[in-house]
Amino acid sequence: MSGYYVIEPCASANGVEIKLKEKRIELAKAEKALVKLGEIMASMPVVVVAKVGAYSVSVYGSGRIMVKSEKKPAAKDVNALAEKLMKALEKEGAIV
Repeated sequence: MSGYYVIEPCASANGVEIKLKEKRIELAKAEKALVKLGEIMASMPVVVVAKVGAYSVSVYGSGRIMVKSEKKPAAKDVNALAEKLMKALEKEGAIV
């Protein structure tokens, strides 16, 4: 899927943002996808937070996904994680 792009926010955040292009995310379906990739840490009406490997992943209904880790993640690792997340979200029908 090429319907997203990766943005690097501020360096102090130790994270990156994955933003869908003109799409939204159904959080109930996203939660089902994320539980297959890791552990759900919190689920609220506006965000689902999961631990996926070494990353904390916050998924928002707006189509924004924040990925954070203790150290700034390498671009290749974030791109691989983005691809993995997009495939899981698509398979569950969470991207609308």
